[in-house]
Amino acid sequence: MSSVFVTGATGLTGSNVCQQLIARGDAVKALVRNPDEAAALTAIGIELVRGDITDADDVMRASKKSDAAIHCAALLGGASQDLDDFRAVNFTGTTNILDAGRAHGMRRVVALSTGTFFDLASPGFREDAPLLDNPPDDPYTVTKLAAFQEVHRRAEAGEDVLTCHPGAIYGPGLVAERALHPTSFNRVLLAAMRGRISTYLDFPVMWVAAADVASGSIAALDKGAPGAMYWLTGQPEDEISTAAGCNQACEMAGVAHRVEDLDHRTAPKEIVDAFGPTLYAIAEAAANEHRPPRTAENPTHDQLGYDPMSLDDGLRLLIPWLRELGRM
Repeated sequence: MSSVFVTGATGLTGSNVCQQLIARGDAVKALVRNPDEAAALTAIGIELVRGDITDADDVMRASKKSDAAIHCAALLGGASQDLDDFRAVNFTGTTNILDAGRAHGMRRVVALSTGTFFDLASPGFREDAPLLDNPPDDPYTVTKLAAFQEVHRRAEAGEDVLTCHPGAIYGPGLVAERALHPTSFNRVLLAAMRGRISTYLDFPVMWVAAADVASGSIAALDKGAPGAMYWLTGQPEDEISTAAGCNQACEMAGVAHRVEDLDHRTAPKEIVDAFGPTLYAIAEAAANEHRPPRTAENPTHDQLGYDPMSLDDGLRLLIPWLRELGRM
């Protein structure tokens, strides 16, 4: 049995990581800002420690006696942006957990990253994709890129750290309000099934179930290579636009409403601006690239045994969960 420290445990990915670690018999400690709002984690046996990922002392204290860490905490892109807030969580928070891992002699730290700063038009495996020459300058991408570079700088210096790069995460989570955060893809899918959105920015989305991101992150902890980059995405055929994913959900839920793709190049500026700078940057980059076709055979699959579920199977988990919550 291992003792694993998890950040972002109340979030969609983090709660799935906690759930799977507990299910296999690990001891799990989680850093949370307000334990009173994380009763669902306590109920499955998670040890909660009050603290903030942006506070180095909190992270150092909370992670004592942990063998390893999975770092899921992040501030996501939205319509309202503040670079300092993003830097505090996404960059400083990452350096805090890396420092704690080194100080406590952890066997490995897995840091969840993103794919918004990679050149996805490059041939070959995504695991080998280079960084964009001119990555988007929205606060989310800027700070996640800085954190990514810090992780891999330390890996080159000999620390056992690596990154995992999820796609568009959806699915059930233990803490419902966090799993349905306003910037989440769960919230987008729910809004579509409730008929509350009719358009969405058009760009390819790498849909992936939260349960798969969790299992892939844990596999990276167990079987990954130091300094590696693992892409935790869904099945290749499920790399479709947000509107197409919403329509797939609507069809499965028996909802007649449909969502249309919105081309940022021709849509009114005020409509595009409502999506915020992160999504706009992704749409703009995607419009100038041609992504080569991918297969399910890749280094992440081969090294970790990663085999994600289809979007249909993931929606079969999400829709009943939303109904049980009374959201549909």
